[in-house]
Amino acid sequence: MRGRPVPASGMLTIRRFRDPDAPVLWALNALPNIGATADGSIPLPLPPAAAPPVGFPDLADVTRSFVHTGGDFLVGELDGHLVAMGGIRPGTGGVAEVLRIRVHPATRRRGIGRALMTGLERRAVELGMRGTHLDTATNQPEAMAFYESLGYREIGREHRPEWTWTLVYYAKTLEPPPGS
Repeated sequence: MRGRPVPASGMLTIRRFRDPDAPVLWALNALPNIGATADGSIPLPLPPAAAPPVGFPDLADVTRSFVHTGGDFLVGELDGHLVAMGGIRPGTGGVAEVLRIRVHPATRRRGIGRALMTGLERRAVELGMRGTHLDTATNQPEAMAFYESLGYREIGREHRPEWTWTLVYYAKTLEPPPGS
């Protein structure tokens, strides 16, 4: 996938995951995803994590968990640093499940998340999927607004007594490229 200019920085490339990316993605996954949308205090490059995140077993083997299931996993690389990640895998009814969307807090609000989601949606169409679904939570209002700005529509909510937040489910119908 081609690079594209990103304001206030260098060239962004959205590309497929490679196994050597894993330790940095594990570190990216551990960064805060709640709170201030952009936070320049977190340095680039990220030091690689020594082990996969405990609560995210699919990140221990990204290729097996995403690619070998018929999906894909993309990363965003900015000036040689991994700053974004996200995956898709087939769900029911020809709909792709979107998972593990992360953008480094120091690079948020520059179009990186939008470029990553565009890449994931394009891959989903290439893989024969007709739509996508994902979830986020009410304690992430920036994420909710972001997905809605991309055309995702809320399709449900789930709350449990032990949660201090509510899970919000979104879906989007994907259009095949013209002429396909």
